[in-house]
Amino acid sequence: MIPQAPIESPESKKAVFRKLVDAYAACNLSALDEVIAPNYVGHASAGDRDLEGFRQSILHFHHLFIYSGDSFQVDDQFVEGNKVATRMTARVKSRATGEPITLIGINLARIVNGKIVEEWNVWEPLQPQAALRQQ
Repeated sequence: MIPQAPIESPESKKAVFRKLVDAYAACNLSALDEVIAPNYVGHASAGDRDLEGFRQSILHFHHLFIYSGDSFQVDDQFVEGNKVATRMTARVKSRATGEPITLIGINLARIVNGKIVEEWNVWEPLQPQAALRQQ
């Protein structure tokens, strides 16, 4: 049996966030209870949200984009105290056109007792190199 990292170790905090990313990609709303605290507060550009608001956000984005099991790539993760900073890349397809879209994101999650209690995130589309050269 592989020993698990203590619930408050840096590696276990990174794992909590990665479980969230996997649940998001799969649109597995019931799995959120494993990694999100009941008193969760998320801070996003659209405004603050609770756990139910986060569930609705996931449904909204799954309505707009097609995700796969490997849509999210965690590029960097750093832990300081109870906060995990994550730089990610998301590769999805537009449901309307089938066009591939690449997004880059930064997330800061506060994790206490193995659950995310608060998070801040920003996402933006990565422009294709050809579009950048034309500007």
